[in-house]
Amino acid sequence: QELVLIRVLRAHAGMAAKEKTSPREHATPTKGVMLVAFRRTLRDFVQIIDTAIDFGGNVFHIGMKILGPCLICLALGLISFVTYTFFVHALPLMNGHGFLGQCALTLTGLFLVSNALYNYGRTICTPPGEPPEFTEELELSMEADTPKPRKCGQCGRSKPQRTHHCSVCRKCVLKMDHHCPWVNNCVGFMNYRYFCLFMMFLGLSCLFIVVTFGYSFGPAILLRFSGMRHIPRASRQCLMTSFMVCVSIVCALCMLGGFHMYLVLTNQTTIEFQTNLMKRRTARKNGEFYRNPYDLGRSRNLQAVFGPNPFCKLRWALSWWAEGPSGDGTDFPSLRVRGM
Repeated sequence: QELVLIRVLRAHAGMAAKEKTSPREHATPTKGVMLVAFRRTLRDFVQIIDTAIDFGGNVFHIGMKILGPCLICLALGLISFVTYTFFVHALPLMNGHGFLGQCALTLTGLFLVSNALYNYGRTICTPPGEPPEFTEELELSMEADTPKPRKCGQCGRSKPQRTHHCSVCRKCVLKMDHHCPWVNNCVGFMNYRYFCLFMMFLGLSCLFIVVTFGYSFGPAILLRFSGMRHIPRASRQCLMTSFMVCVSIVCALCMLGGFHMYLVLTNQTTIEFQTNLMKRRTARKNGEFYRNPYDLGRSRNLQAVFGPNPFCKLRWALSWWAEGPSGDGTDFPSLRVRGM
C-alpha cells in the first residue's frame, strides 16, 4: 500500500509539473509565429514600396517626355510672337529712326534671333555625349597609375570622370550638367556651349526688344497707350504683351545665365557645384582649403567649353563658325594630373 501511495503521489507531482511548464512551452511557439508573421508583413511592405517607387519613376519619365515637347513648342511660340510683333507692328511705327535706322534695327534683330534659334536647335538635336561600353579589356588596358574605369550600375556602360546617369534619359551623360525640359534633352559635354550661347543670345534679343520698345514707346507703355489711340488696338496689345514677356525673360536669364557664367569661369557643372560646396564645407571644418581640381584659370576654363578660340575676338560666340571644345568628354586636364 505504501508503494501504491508513493506512485500516486509521483503521478500527481508530474501532472503539476506539466501544468506549470506548459505555458512556457506554448509561449515559445507563439513568439516564433508572431516573428515570422512580422517578417512577412515587413517584406510585403517593402515590396509594395519598391513597386510604388518604380511606378512613380515610370510616371515621372513619361511625364517628362510629354512635358519636354510642350515646353519646346511654348518657347518657339513666344519667340515667334515677339519676332512677329517687332517686324509687323513695332518697326513700321518707328518712323523717327529713318530708313537707315530701321535697316540697322532689322539687321540687329535678325542677327540676334537667328543665332538664338540656331543654338536652341543645336541644343535640342545634339546628343550630350554617351560613354563607351564597359568591357574587361578596357579595364585591363588601363595603366597602373591611372584610376580604373567605373561601371554604371544602371545602364552598364563605363563611367569616366564627370559622367553621371540621367534618370530621365536613362543613360549616362559625359560631363552632365543637368536635364533641361525646355530642350527635352540632357545638357552635357557635346551641347553645353550651345546651351550657354542660346541663353546669351536669347537674353540679348529680349534686352534689345526692351530697350527698343522702351525708347520708342516708353511713355505709351507706362500709360498703357492711353494717349496713342492712332495705334491699332491689336498693335497695342501685341506691343504690351511682347514687352512684358521680354522683361520677364531678361529677369530670369539674369539669374540663370549669371549662375552658368560662374560655372563656366570656374569649370564646374551644376552637379559638381553642389558636391564641391559640401567638400569645401568639410575642408573648412578640418582647417583645410579645397579647390576645384578642374579649375585651370579663366582663359582655359572658357576654352574648355567654347573651344580653343581667343576670347577677345568673339569668334567663340558664333558656334556655327567657331571650333568646338577639344577632347572626347572622357578625360579632362586637372590640377592633380599636372601635379599641382
